[in-house]
Parts: sequence; C-alpha cells; structure tokens
Amino acid sequence: MRIGIDVSSLCSKWDGVGTYVKDMVDYLSKLECEDMFYLYSNKETAVPLPEGKYIVAYADKCDNHLKWMFTQLPKRMKADKLDVFWQPNYLMPIKVKGIKNVITVHDVSAYAYSQYSTSKITLLHKLFLKPSCRKAQYILAISKNGALEVSKHLKIKLDKIKMIYIGKKMFEHGLDVPMSRCIEYLKSVALIEKEYLIFVGTLSPRKNAKVIVDAYFQYRKKGGKRKLVIAGKIASNCEVLRQIIERSSYKDQVLLTGYISDEEKRILYYHAGAMVFPSRLEGFGFPLLEAMQAGIPVITSNVSCMPEIAGDAALYLKDIDDSNELADLFFRVEKMSREDLEKLRQLGYKRVEYFDNLNYRQLTYEFLKSI
Repeated sequence: MRIGIDVSSLCSKWDGVGTYVKDMVDYLSKLECEDMFYLYSNKETAVPLPEGKYIVAYADKCDNHLKWMFTQLPKRMKADKLDVFWQPNYLMPIKVKGIKNVITVHDVSAYAYSQYSTSKITLLHKLFLKPSCRKAQYILAISKNGALEVSKHLKIKLDKIKMIYIGKKMFEHGLDVPMSRCIEYLKSVALIEKEYLIFVGTLSPRKNAKVIVDAYFQYRKKGGKRKLVIAGKIASNCEVLRQIIERSSYKDQVLLTGYISDEEKRILYYHAGAMVFPSRLEGFGFPLLEAMQAGIPVITSNVSCMPEIAGDAALYLKDIDDSNELADLFFRVEKMSREDLEKLRQLGYKRVEYFDNLNYRQLTYEFLKSI
C-alpha cells in the first residue's frame, strides 16, 4: 500500500498538530512492513525527515503552503501512485483520481467558537474546512466531543467520522534531566520548586487568557504566594494582557517565558505546584496529560473535551468566565494535604496510562490501511 502524508506542519516551531505529525512520522519510520510512506512538505522541515526502505520524503521550495497544496502536491501524489493520502490538518488538496483521502479535524473553532478564532483561521476554515471534509472519504476526530462538533457544525454524517484519541505519554523518558541542570534553570528564572503555577501553550482568548490573569491577580490580593509561569507565546490578539501584567504590582511574580525548549518545558512541569488550563476549546488538550505525567495537580475547565480527557483526575472550573472561582481553585490546590495530592497524582497517572495503552499511532496506521 502507498500512503502519502502532508508533513508541512513541521516546517516551523510547531504546536499540538506538529506534535501529532511528528509522533506519527517517528512511528511509521520504525515499522517493518511492505507499505510505502511518502512524506510531503512545501519547504524544508525544522527537523530532518526520516528516509529509508519504506519512506520517501519530499521538501519542495514553496513558501506559500496554500499555493503548493493546489499545484505541486497533487502532481507528487499522482506521480507516486498513492492509494491513500492523509492530511493531518484541515486543508485537502485537489482530488486526484484513484486516491482515497483522509483528513484529521482537530477542532471547528471558526464555526463553533468564532469569537475565539483568529481572523486568519476563521477565513481558512470557512473557505476550505467544509469542502475538504466533504471531499474526504473519512474524517479522523481526536476526541468524542470533536467528532460530535464536526458532525453538528459541518453537517457530516457520524458514520464518515472515525474517532481516535491522540493521547499518550508525552515525555518518553520522564523528566530525564540531571538535578543539577534543573536547579540551575529554576534559579536562572527565579523560581522555587512547587512555588509556582504553570500555564503551557499560546496565551489566547480560546485559552481563557483574561480569566487566567484576572484570577491570578485576585489570588495574590487575597494572600496567595505562588508565582505564575506562562510558558509559551502571547497571541497577537492578547498583547494587551502583556501591558496589563507590566503595569501590575505583581509583574515580578509573573514569568513570561516565550518559546521554550522541550527540556525547559519538562523542568517547569515536573517542579510546578499546579497546572492551570481553563481552556474554552480544545481538540484534545495535550497539556492535560503532560501535567498528569509530571505528577502535578491540574486545574481545567468543565467544557469542550476537557472532562472527557481529564476524567476524575482534575479540579474543574464550573463557570468558564468566573475568575473568582478560578482564584479559589488556586488556593484549593495550594492547601491540599499530602494525602489528597497523592490521590490526585495517582488518578492522573491512570489517565495517562489509559491513553498511552490505546496506542493511537498504531490505530491510525491500521485505519489508513483499512481504507
């Protein structure tokens, strides 16, 4: 069988979609099988693509991904005589006769939560997401909530949608950083182990950015002592929050790291007092399992797929707009007994093991073959 994959999400510093693609590429590169895999990108990827007996990788020279999708990519697909083409993101190229198409939809934010979607994503989703889904033979959803939203908002029958959770152990070797390096890094950013709350991701309206910042300020005003670490960039439509933080009397208690390395992310997770992730919308929510694997308490929202993924291993913000309630949850984890913290930690480990044992990479590969 000849399977093609668009791996263009690996052309720059990636987010959850890139992590998903990188995991699948790594898995397929280690398979011993008779299938051929063709990896396509519009330009050089940020990490080398594997090549071998069963893998062929192409990196074209086109900065415009959209243009490449509709011009060069279909020619590649036809020349390689693909049986199946898998698009891990939401843009499907021109249909090539004889090739089955599969698309992964991570979320339908432009339809379901347009107020939290950027103008660029809204435009691309409105122009291409629904046509791409209708063009595909099958759609992969990454959570039950995601499958239902695709069906509802894009008017797609559920029997065309295959749900495969994409969760796993996010840190293959755990912390895997010498203690001396951990101490050195924490000292360099003025942090003390367990004395900070952490948010990981791009701080944006869909991540409930304003409520996070407002809740933290209230927490400090009421006597809270822990710092807040925002590990990731601030979205352009949330730059006002940077100014609010800078003008605040607590500005020295908020660490804005910007982009961090994988090693720095592991250090920050494994030494945090709790994870703050009251997102309004997620396709799956990788950070939930990252925090649980690191053994720290998770505070998340009671909407979208968060309860589906976190189960009984998290504390939930019931009112997504209530910064007072979120501030109270900060205090709640801070005052938890060792016994309660350990109970929550063990429940988190079980959630991680559950998703890891599903082996989504194998399930995805087997599904592509079954088509």
